[in-house]
Amino acid sequence: MIAPRYLAGPDATATSALIQQLQDDQWRCESLGDCLVFSRRETGGLLEALHTPSGLLPAPRKGRRASSWEFTARPGPGEVAAWSVRFAPKTPPELPAALAAALTDADGTAGRERDPHYLRPVGRPDEATVPLSAAGWIRDLARYECAWYAPDERAVVVTGTSDEHGHGVANWLFAASRANDHITLWHATAHPHTPTHLIHALCTAITDPTPVPRTQRPDQETGVATTIRP
Repeated sequence: MIAPRYLAGPDATATSALIQQLQDDQWRCESLGDCLVFSRRETGGLLEALHTPSGLLPAPRKGRRASSWEFTARPGPGEVAAWSVRFAPKTPPELPAALAAALTDADGTAGRERDPHYLRPVGRPDEATVPLSAAGWIRDLARYECAWYAPDERAVVVTGTSDEHGHGVANWLFAASRANDHITLWHATAHPHTPTHLIHALCTAITDPTPVPRTQRPDQETGVATTIRP
C-alpha cells in the first residue's frame, strides 16, 4: 500500500480494474488494434474513452503529448468534442478511475436544457478546487491563473483559463514530480470547458490520503512515498 497516491505510479491490476469498471457501467468496448475504445451513448450526449497500453504509445507529435487514457464528451456522433481529459502513461490509475466514476454517476443531474451532466456549463474554478484547500494544499496566485501545491511540494494542480476575458485558453494541469530533480513523473490535462464537478472529482482523487495497493514500490528516483503493509 502506497501513500500519497500521486506518487504510487502506474499499476496493471488497477488499470484492469478501471477497464472492468467501465464495462460494468455500460460502456461499450471495442478493440482498435491493440487499443481499447469505450463509448457510452445517451439522449443528448456521447462519452468516449481511448486506452492505449503504454508500450504501444508512439512518439508524441509536436504540441501534443502521448497519453494512455483520453476521455471526451460530445453532444452526439460526429459532433465537435465539448472537452477532453488526457492522462499520461504513468498517471496513477486511480485518477482516470475517479473521472470515469464521476462521468457515470447515477446521481448526476441534467444540465442546461436537460443536457447530460457532463455537458454542463463550467462553473467557477474555486468550486472545483475545494478539495485542495481542504487537504491543506498551498495556493499560489498568478495574474490569470492559480496553482495549488501539495504540502510536500511533489504535486501540483494548475487551474484552467478560458478566453472570455481575453487572457487566452489554458488547460487544467495535474502533475507530480521526482524529489531531487523535479522531473515530471506524470501529468494529466483537462480542457477548460470540462464541467466543474468533474474537475472537483479529480481534485478529490489526487488529495485522497487513502493508501493504494501496488505490487511494487516506487523506484528511488520517485523519492519519499510511504509504504504501508496490509
